[in-house]
Amino acid sequence: MRGEIMKMFTGKPIIKGLGSGTALVTKMPINFTAAFTKIPSFLPYMNSVIMDRHHELFYKRIKNRVLVFPACIGSTGTGLLLLQIITTGGAPSAIIVQEADSLLVSGIVLSDVWFNKSFPVIEYGPEDIYEKIKTGDRVDVDGQTGEIRVTQG
Repeated sequence: MRGEIMKMFTGKPIIKGLGSGTALVTKMPINFTAAFTKIPSFLPYMNSVIMDRHHELFYKRIKNRVLVFPACIGSTGTGLLLLQIITTGGAPSAIIVQEADSLLVSGIVLSDVWFNKSFPVIEYGPEDIYEKIKTGDRVDVDGQTGEIRVTQG
C-alpha cells in the first residue's frame, strides 16, 4: 500500500507460534500483578485491561495486541495471571520483550502444555526496539525464527 514502510528484524525466539496485531508499546516494565488483580479484572469483558493506575498503559486492552515492553516486574504470580488471561480469552497475540524471564514465560508455557493455547514471545534486547515499533503499527511475529515484521502506515 502507498505510504507504508515495512521493517524486518530478528530477535531471540522464546515461545513458538505465529502472532500478529496492532502494537501496544511502552518503555515502562509491566507489573502484571498490579495490572490484572484489581476487581474489574475479574469481569469477563475487563480481563485484558491493564488496571495499574501507575502505568502509562492504564486502561489499555492487551487482547489481540502485540505487547512491546522492556521487562516484567512484580511477584511470582505473574505466570498464573498470564495463564488466566490466556485461558479466559484476553491474551495478546504476541509479546516482544527486551528481557524475557521465567516469571513472564511460565504461565504461557503452562497454558500451551495444559490447554494448547499460547502465543509467541520474542526477546529483543536493544533499545532501538522503541524506534522500530510504535503503538499502532501492524506487527507480525514468528516465534519459530524470531522474525519481526513491522508495517507503519
